[in-house]
Amino acid sequence: MEKKQWAMQENFYFPENAGVPTGVQSVTVTPGYTEERTEDGLRLTGIYHIAANVEFDKETLRSAELEDSFILIDDVELDGEVGYFEYAVPLNIDLPPIAESPELLTTQATGKTDGQGTYGVVWNVECAYTEAVVLAEEPEEAQVVATVTPFVAIDSTSETEMDEVLSFITELTDGVSTTEFRSNDVFVKSES
Repeated sequence: MEKKQWAMQENFYFPENAGVPTGVQSVTVTPGYTEERTEDGLRLTGIYHIAANVEFDKETLRSAELEDSFILIDDVELDGEVGYFEYAVPLNIDLPPIAESPELLTTQATGKTDGQGTYGVVWNVECAYTEAVVLAEEPEEAQVVATVTPFVAIDSTSETEMDEVLSFITELTDGVSTTEFRSNDVFVKSES
């Protein structure tokens, strides 16, 4: 089994009415992906779904200058001084042709504030897979063909792949519970 690891990070800022992020209550990063076999290898496409509860302070002022690399999260669900947000980061991983049965995990997801109005999410990605054994027939015995060194590359997504990503997003739970009520005791007049 081959295993590759790497770190990822996304940096966010929020509308002024939310305030400045000052602390982290929780953060999770969940990978969702599909596999596609090509002649060049095995491609995993999907998203990393980020969900975080962040503490905000409306009294602290945000730094005037923010880098272009920061992402504005304008949809923050505020409950007092705690805000909840979700964000999807594209996931594109190319594995070698001999890769089979990939398993993708995210570990050590952490959030950090910089005191200037930004919030960073850092997580590690672990991709493990088995290598397919290719046999070549020879007159007297079978011989194993030389294996290729595993590699991982991150790429951009196409629009057809986004349909699967959106389907994955709609299946995620958002931490909000719902309650169903029976309406049997309510009289409804129907028109004929």
